[in-house]
Amino acid sequence: MAMWNPWRGCKKCSEGCLHCYIHKGDAKRNVDTNKIIRTKDFDKPTIRLKNGNYKMKAGIVYTCFSTDFLIEEADEWRGECWKMIKERQDCTFLFLTKRIERFMQCIPDDWNDGYENVVVCCTIENQKNADCKLGIFCKLPIKHKCITAQPLLEHISIEKYLDNVELVVVGGESDYKARPLDYSWVLDIRE
Repeated sequence: MAMWNPWRGCKKCSEGCLHCYIHKGDAKRNVDTNKIIRTKDFDKPTIRLKNGNYKMKAGIVYTCFSTDFLIEEADEWRGECWKMIKERQDCTFLFLTKRIERFMQCIPDDWNDGYENVVVCCTIENQKNADCKLGIFCKLPIKHKCITAQPLLEHISIEKYLDNVELVVVGGESDYKARPLDYSWVLDIRE
């Protein structure tokens, strides 16, 4: 398992972002999370060792876990990332997004019905966002879909959006001011 953050920084865009751990951690380090910058790890998937092997091992690659892969400010860099993702067929790139409405304008020309080595996780937190975002998500040409209900802020119903979804992840907030997560909401989604 590897982490790849080709850029860092993010902007709050939904109710679930209120106590975002990225913003909280950056504030402790006096880093302005609102500045989206390309990182030194940008080309991490394609860096090779002296023997010609890739430095980053094959397997699952958690992509943009300190930002959003579809954030507008990274539009100029994303094309290069898609090329690296396509090159590394031995890796499965998994990314979360709260900006699923931007998906079609952010994919490469050869996407067709999706890359086999990409898992897209649509993040939701309440029924309003579930209906809006998952209504879009379920129609998108993506081979491997995941729903991330995190932080889950209320009871939600997502059953009508589960066709072709391989995984649903549920969780709460990680902050001392965290809003409550009722375990019955989690069990209802599990059912």
